This record gives sequence, structure tokens and C-alpha cells, in this order.
Amino acid sequence: MPTAGRYPRVSLLALLLSASVQAIAAEPAPADDARTLDQVQVIGQATSFAKTTVSQETLQRQQILGSVNNALNELPGVVVSEADATGSSVWGTQISMRGFVTNRDTQQIGTTIDGLPNGGSGYGGGSLANRYIDTLDLETIEVSQGTADISSRSNEALGGTLNFLTSDPLQDARLRMVVGGGDNDARKYYVRYDTGVLGGNTRAWVSASSSRVNDWIDGSGHVSNDHLAAKFITELDRWTLSGYASYNDADEPEYTSVTPEAFATNPDRDGLTGTLTGIPYLDQNFRSGSRALRENTFGYLRGAFDSGNGFKLSLTGYAHKMEGRGDWLPPYLVQARNDGAGAPESEYLGGSTVYGGSALGQFYFVNPDGSAAQMRAGCVPRAGFSAEYDPNCYAPGVQGVQSYRHSHYDNDRAGFTADVEWKQTLGTVDNTVRAGVWLEQFDRSVRRDWHRLLNVGTDISFDHQPYWVQFEDRYKTDEQMYYVEDVARFGPFSARVGVKQFFVDQKRNRVIGSAENVRSDSKSDPLISAGGTWTLPVEGLELFGGFSQNFAAIPSSVLGETDAQRFSRVEPETADNIELGLRVSRWPLTGSLTLYNIKFDNRIVYLPARLADGIDYLDETDGVYENFGGVESTGLEAALGYGWDNGWRINGAYTYNRSKYLGSGNVARDTELGIVDGAQVIGQPKHVLVVSADWQGDSWNVGLSGRYLGERYLDAANDNRLPSATVFNANIGFDLQSLSPKLKGVGANLVVSNLTDRRYLAGVDGSDSAFIGAPRTVGFSVRVDL
Repeated sequence: MPTAGRYPRVSLLALLLSASVQAIAAEPAPADDARTLDQVQVIGQATSFAKTTVSQETLQRQQILGSVNNALNELPGVVVSEADATGSSVWGTQISMRGFVTNRDTQQIGTTIDGLPNGGSGYGGGSLANRYIDTLDLETIEVSQGTADISSRSNEALGGTLNFLTSDPLQDARLRMVVGGGDNDARKYYVRYDTGVLGGNTRAWVSASSSRVNDWIDGSGHVSNDHLAAKFITELDRWTLSGYASYNDADEPEYTSVTPEAFATNPDRDGLTGTLTGIPYLDQNFRSGSRALRENTFGYLRGAFDSGNGFKLSLTGYAHKMEGRGDWLPPYLVQARNDGAGAPESEYLGGSTVYGGSALGQFYFVNPDGSAAQMRAGCVPRAGFSAEYDPNCYAPGVQGVQSYRHSHYDNDRAGFTADVEWKQTLGTVDNTVRAGVWLEQFDRSVRRDWHRLLNVGTDISFDHQPYWVQFEDRYKTDEQMYYVEDVARFGPFSARVGVKQFFVDQKRNRVIGSAENVRSDSKSDPLISAGGTWTLPVEGLELFGGFSQNFAAIPSSVLGETDAQRFSRVEPETADNIELGLRVSRWPLTGSLTLYNIKFDNRIVYLPARLADGIDYLDETDGVYENFGGVESTGLEAALGYGWDNGWRINGAYTYNRSKYLGSGNVARDTELGIVDGAQVIGQPKHVLVVSADWQGDSWNVGLSGRYLGERYLDAANDNRLPSATVFNANIGFDLQSLSPKLKGVGANLVVSNLTDRRYLAGVDGSDSAFIGAPRTVGFSVRVDL
């Protein structure tokens, strides 16, 4: 998050309050009202919204190959589901918070890296936080549930923001080497060098890691992840300069979801296979053919100025490039060219490419001369097959054919942020005005091409010349955001009021394929944010409350599946967030209690054409995106922690969340879309409880955590549900110096995820299916510091 800034000299809020504070005895602002996070140079005001951070104890409980996303799981209000213990599947990752979700096709929770936007979290071209930060370089994660900080740079933050913070360079030089491994042939090699202070004012580090792991189901999917990163901080007289750069190269075969019935039959299989059979209909489920390949390069430079007399300034420039591909093995070849009846199919012979156009059909087997094989009349297929896929429904000697479909993603982003803060004293009021802007240009392309498998049933090598390039879309997005906020502190009270607004211009140009170009020039209404705090007479106790209007821009995927006439009916999504809470910070006791209500009432949904009004459908469109219905979430979040001088600490977090669908009032539309007014939102548990106990000694640390995940519904009508599940994680670490002085700087760590090997269904995937929770997974690491 950015630094605070300067705007008008005398604030309206301060003037309105000044008359009332005369009767209040002046006393200094609480120490926790102003704080600095060096990673992003945040100068904070009294926090009038719920905000929590990931503890070091939680980080010690993460697998060495684990994703930074999983570290969120012990915080109130947050539920992370991943398909394995390392978070290696984007397809199977889901983050929920107060009824909002970020998964492969829905982005409702904002994500920032050191306060800068991640550029989207969806499968089709997005980048989750683990693409930017290695777990061993993570300092913490700041979570703003619901009423997020007004300066947050995200246009997806309907339900709050997640700010992932990289660790700062050390004051002293150090070389750290870590080697780890574990179940499923997991192995990781990590090295980081901290320079210490150079030239009296500069610190830096550079790190590199390489990890490999196989899927936990049959071991046929081989995951690789290589990461490079570096960071520096230079402290001058009035300026602090900092920068971060990272490169990540990931190759990840996917997992898929299963129905409860399939899980009951075999809780160790997810429907993907590790063996090729030569029957394309079966081989479409070959795990290594469903994979995500992603390369992400990200970096920023930031300059933060502190005048020493209340004025602060921060300027940041950043850039991000992502090149990716998503793969699937369709069990047929598409007829992209009419070769004539009985003639050899050019798609099978290879050597030529068709650009654009529509599919003319598809064929599943070919004769020895390369012509499409015809099914035998009246054939009754085997169980589990339809006739066109069953090789027994064709003449002897036919050869199965199969495609390798690639979806290519290419993203280029560059942006700039500026923040100013001016702090002054007006009588008995300490007043701070902040303001800032965010500018970003985002160019991306999506291309889908189809390749012929060369050796069906033997391997998945493919003809690198596609037989059909189905489409290529190029998107251009220009985004601007500004915010202004005033915070006044008087005695034990603080109050804030602010406004922010987004301007998002998008256009899609189809360069291959037939579709109308689409353009959208949209902006949000001015979004109001307000709140206040009251430091109670009891030491360490504070009451807070806040309101914010949050915003999510129209996803570019909507542009990719509609035309200009229909797109004009779509408006950005917004949500109104209200929360009231009490927090205590009085060592060794910490805790918070937050009540919230969030109403999200203009959800973008895909509406079948027969249910849409006022559109000319002579072009035979299938449907249209419209703002339709919504979600309302009401709940309670409670967290409590207590520590003892002997090294023990216990933490607990409980969440009650009632997220319900809001209907449109049109019964026919609601029924068609599966919306039941008042029903609990799919996949959102009402009850979540996390309890952890940790002990930190001079040479040893031990921890145990348990998470109870309540019942979740699999359908909008709430007819089918998943049972509750409780999963435990444990860790133990020690410094070997206690064994011998020669082992100074050597340590080891053991982590066990799902300690009791609980078999359960985790993240809900659409309707009536869910991903299998990963079984017990053991990981270990050895650390050497020089």
C-alpha cells in the first residue's frame, strides 16, 4: 500500500470537528494510530476497518514448496482451498472471504504485491500472488476484509484486499541455503544472499529457487517451478529508494473436481489419469495434457520522501509481463476446411493452417488413407461411451485422432502510482490529508490454436504447426484511479472520510476470427469511504467502524464473449460494506470482534437469449451478459491470542458468515439461472474455526493448528451439501547449534499437512462437484546460514 499524502491546507472535516473537541481533554494519539511498514512506506491512520496480518508462527507451518496463498488459512474470515499441499494448481485454487471469491473464473478479492496490483487472478491470463513471491521471501500478508484501505490499487476488491509483502534486506551480510523435500517426490533448492549495508545507506538481497513435485494422486503429473527475485532499499537524507524484481517460470499439470458420489466410490482419484490407452475419449483425461504453463516477470521502483515536518510523498513505477498457455486434449479433430466427401482430411495430414472461420464439424477416427471414418449403422456403444467415441462402432483398422488445444495468453502491464500526505495540527486536532493516483496501461492477447497429436495412445507430442487457429483477440485497457481522504484525530477519537473513483477504458480487437470489435469507456461513481475509532478508557481497547463502496471493473472476458450492442447494457459491479468492531492489543493479549454486512447487488451473469429483453436476436446469439441479482453477506469474525513468557502462544479465529443470493424479482430468470433468493451461496461455509498452539524456545519451535470447515452447499437451491471437515497441520523446527558450536547457522524444519490424513472434499467447483482435499503430506527442509 502506498504512502499517505497532501491536499488542501485546512480540511473540511477538521473544521467541523474543531468546535466539538473544545470540551474534550487533549491527550496524545494512541501509539498504534500511526505506524510505518517499511516494505511499502505506509504511514497509517487509526484503522477504522478490520485488518489482520499473517503471523510468523503461521509461516513456519507452511510447506517449503507451498504457495504463499495457503498462509492465509489461519486468519478470520478467510478460507483458502488448494488441490494439493503445495498449491501447484491454479485451476484448483480458491480464496473466499466474507462470501466473495477469487478462483479461476471469478475475481472479487483484490490482490496486491507490496501495494501494487497483480493484474488479475483468473486462470485465463491472471497471476496469483505465488507467481510473484517465493514463500521463503514472504514477510507477511495484510488482509483488509470488506472495508479495505481507500488507497488500495485493485479494481477487483468487492470483498476486500490481500496485500502480500516481500521481506526487507537484512542489515548484516548473510548467505542462506535451503534444501527441502517430502512426499510425492517433492524437492526444492533455495539460495538467498543479503548484502548487508553497502556504502552506509543501501541494503539488498537476491534469491533463486527451483522446485519439483508430482501430483499426489498417481504421480504422473510433474510440476516444476523456478523463481528468481531481488530487492534493494537505499536510505538517503530525505528519500528512501526501493525496488523489487521477480521472475517465475511454472509448468503445472492440473487436478479436476469430482462429484460426492465419485468421491464416495474412490476418494483417491479425481477423474484424470496417468496412462494413455489409445482411445481418445479416455485419453482426453490424461493429466499431463491438462496443464498451465506460465512465465511472469514483475518489477517496481519506488521513491518515498519524508520532509520531516508532516509532508510525505511516494512515487512508484512498475511493469509486469506474463506469457502463458493452457492445454487440453479434445478427443477429436475439428474440420476447419471442407476437403470433400471421402477425401483425406487435411487436418490429419498436416502441413497447412486455417485461420479463423467456424468449425465445420469434427471427426474421431480416420481410415488408413486419412479420410474420416464413418460409424457403423445401428451400433450400440459400450457403457460410458457414445457411439461416435467408441472404436467398436467403426470398421477394423481405423485410427483414433486427437487434438492438442492451446490457449495462449500474453500480458503486458505498466503503471504508475503517486501518493502524498500532509499532517498538521489544528488546535487540538491532529489532521492528515492523503491523496493519490493510479495509472495503468494493460495490453493483452488471447489466441486459441489446435494441433494434431502425432502419436495417439503413445505420447502427447504434437505437430507444432496448428491445423486451425480458431481466434486471436487483442485487448487494451487504460485505467485511472484517484482517491482523497481526510483523517482527524482529537483526543481518543479519530474520524475519516474519503472518496475514490475509477476510470476504465477497454477495447477488444479480434484479429483472427469473425467477431465485432468491442469498446467500453466506463467509470465508477465516486465511491465513498468513511469510518472512525474510539480508544476506550481501558488500556489497549479500541472501538472501530467503517463504511465503503467497493468496485470491480467489467472483466475483459465479458468483452471476449459479447458484442458492442449487448456490452453496452453491462455495468461494473459494486458492493456496499459496513462493519463495526472492537479490538484489543494489550500484550500478551490480542483480539478482535467484527460484525459486518456487505451487499453486492449488480452481479454480472450470462443470461440466455430467450430471457433477455429489448435486444434484436436476428443474429442468433446464444445469450448476453447483464447485471442480475446479487449477494448479501452478514457475519461475525472473532480472533483471540494469548502468549506466555515461557514461549507458548495460543491463537483462535472464528467466523460466522451468512452469504445469501439476492434474486432479481423475475422468477423465470432466477429459475433459469439457478438463483434461489435467500439461499446460501455455493461453497461458502457458515462456520469456520481455527485454533493454533505454538511454542518458541531458544533452539526449538513447535506448532499445531486445526481448522474446522463447516458444511457447504453444492448448488444454489441448497439441496446438496458437503459435510464439515476438520484438518490439522503441525510443524517442528530446531537450530542445530545447540548440538555443536560447529553447526552454528544450521537449522531444520518438519511440516505435516493434514496430520490425521482426513479424506474430505475441499473447494467447491461450480455446481455439484468439488476438489478432493490433499491427503497427509510431509515436508522437511534444512537451512544453512553463512
